[in-house]
Amino acid sequence: MTDIYLDNNATTKVDRAVVDVMIPYFLEQYGNPSSIHKFADGVAKGIKQARQQVQNLIGCEHDSEVIFTSCGTESNSTAILSAIKAQPNKKEIITTMVEHPAILSLCDALEKEGYTIHRMPVDRAGRLNLEAYKKLLSDQVAIVSVMWANNETGTIFPVVEMAEMANAAGVMFHTDAVQAVGKIPMMLQDTKIDMLSVSGHKLHAPKG
Repeated sequence: MTDIYLDNNATTKVDRAVVDVMIPYFLEQYGNPSSIHKFADGVAKGIKQARQQVQNLIGCEHDSEVIFTSCGTESNSTAILSAIKAQPNKKEIITTMVEHPAILSLCDALEKEGYTIHRMPVDRAGRLNLEAYKKLLSDQVAIVSVMWANNETGTIFPVVEMAEMANAAGVMFHTDAVQAVGKIPMMLQDTKIDMLSVSGHKLHAPKG
């Protein structure tokens, strides 16, 4: 009996083409990219190229906007924690009740530290009420974090519109786009989204 893998939303098999591209960096071009010798030069160029490929995938304006982390959870945490650190006087965060645990667990921890967490509910069809969302936006909100596509229901949230609403209120906007990137066309430079998280292992790249 042949096994059929139907869990690509959780993680994907690394594509052979990706493995082939990576092998030289394990065996030949293994230098520290910050060093000044020839073993580092090729690695630094490889990282630059990878950053530009991500830039093209998500449509941000500059490759310097792309930051590599160890995983999607770290990316989400970096976005939210950097936003609240930059705005210490703002003690409110807006998110949804159906976010990935990476977001919800962080918000739970921040709530214990004194932050007010607004967890927006969804209706029976998995949709958000944008009128209710608009009422939550204020100068006390440090950041809004809403996933682009839900990993369990497949619901696509109107994050571009929500980012515009947040921007009009002077509030930063982050989206966990792990389940959306590569499936939904993105051109971030044409939106008001401030920060976005993606993860390669959903796209046939390695874990981490």
